[in-house]
Amino acid sequence: MIVTGAGTGIGRGIAVRLLRDGYRCVLAGPVESHLEDTVSEAAVPRDRARITATDIRKADERKALFTDLHPLYGLVNNAGVAFSSPLLDEQESDWHDTFATNVIATQLLSLTAIEHMRESGSGRIVNVASIRGMRAMNNADYGAWSPKVTPGGRGPTRMTAYATSKAAIIQLSKDLAAAAGEWNITVNSISPGLVRHQHYDERALHEERASLGRDPHRQGLGQPLQPETTSVLEQRIPLRRVGSVADIAGPVSFLLSDDAAYISGANLVVDGGWTVW
Repeated sequence: MIVTGAGTGIGRGIAVRLLRDGYRCVLAGPVESHLEDTVSEAAVPRDRARITATDIRKADERKALFTDLHPLYGLVNNAGVAFSSPLLDEQESDWHDTFATNVIATQLLSLTAIEHMRESGSGRIVNVASIRGMRAMNNADYGAWSPKVTPGGRGPTRMTAYATSKAAIIQLSKDLAAAAGEWNITVNSISPGLVRHQHYDERALHEERASLGRDPHRQGLGQPLQPETTSVLEQRIPLRRVGSVADIAGPVSFLLSDDAAYISGANLVVDGGWTVW
């Protein structure tokens, strides 16, 4: 099993769950010490996990993840990036980096995984998308975290490249499912809603961004919302609470299990009911 973005946030939650479920995992992420922390949190024998400091935008580092993996059972494409900025200040470089990380690396990792999986006649791929790939964000809900009016009249703060990349992942998963089904390989996506990172670590987030050449202080995914903003958002959710990383890890584990053997090309929405309204 390979899990990308396994050192922090949702990726750590997924990796911890899969290790505890009994899988042997290759954990990929940009900072090795964060991956070690993931294994420690899982509290499983150290030989159950192989950690690999990885920038998934680089072909040689992607290839290294598959070393000595025969057979390969599963791949969870979780690693992702998001940039937040006023609409009219969005940079072309942000779009290139977002799609290189969120979409292109997901596709290329999936293709390599499929090459391995078809040899054994089965496999599971789960791609982490988002409800942002299904619905546009309402700035009014996010208050100061994502203001509708920004200084200089540059438009509302948005994460347009991120949202578009997640829509692409949902469609990519369907296309891969259609292509790989003949080898008994399932491909699905999962779309989390608003998720609270219970173990938010600003230092770790900054370290990961800096190691990948990104501005460590720039606002984006993984940063906590103010309590008053969270309270407003919870009223938009039928279950009246923000999700946890465990709420996402469980459904991922299900999609990798035998119980999901006849599910492929699906996008499992895990958002507490947010998108039903």
